[in-house]
Amino acid sequence: MSSVTSQNNDITLTARFTGEGHSLLLSYRVTNDTGGTVYLFDMVHADYDGSVYPLVDPCYATIEGGQLVLSRQVIPVPDGMRVETVNIPFVTAIKPGHSVDKTVRQVQPVFPWTPYTDTDNIPPARGTQPMNAYFRIGYFVGADGTSALAKPVPTDQGTLASFDSFPFESQKTLITGPLGTLDIYDMP
Repeated sequence: MSSVTSQNNDITLTARFTGEGHSLLLSYRVTNDTGGTVYLFDMVHADYDGSVYPLVDPCYATIEGGQLVLSRQVIPVPDGMRVETVNIPFVTAIKPGHSVDKTVRQVQPVFPWTPYTDTDNIPPARGTQPMNAYFRIGYFVGADGTSALAKPVPTDQGTLASFDSFPFESQKTLITGPLGTLDIYDMP
């Protein structure tokens, strides 16, 4: 599958799938086109028994307008749901004019999920269906002093930077695609 690029005033995002079958690799590059540091919300994590640990491969997967959107971003808490803490991914800092390249494994069929999905009460899928797949990255452009606000969090992957009280409305996003057609579980 060929790569697809999108650009706005802050960043350039290029993504593509490689491989075939049940396990594909999603490779993406983000280039900082600003004069400040860009912080990507690109390290999805989970909590277990009081510890926070990064999930190396997953992207969130949502259905939007009949399309599959794989993302690494801050996901808003669903209306009516109460949570102890908002799940804010760890960040990767990109200096002005620099790029970061990442690759994650995406298994097919794709299971739709966010950090707020109740994985203990999922009904069985009705089968699978093909959907065009897009990739979205969440980020923000830092100001003077932003790096001092990052909270170091010890994890099994080393110490990672977190902005644990980041308002969803302040996040910027960029989406690219379609990257190809993926099979997704058809959930009731």
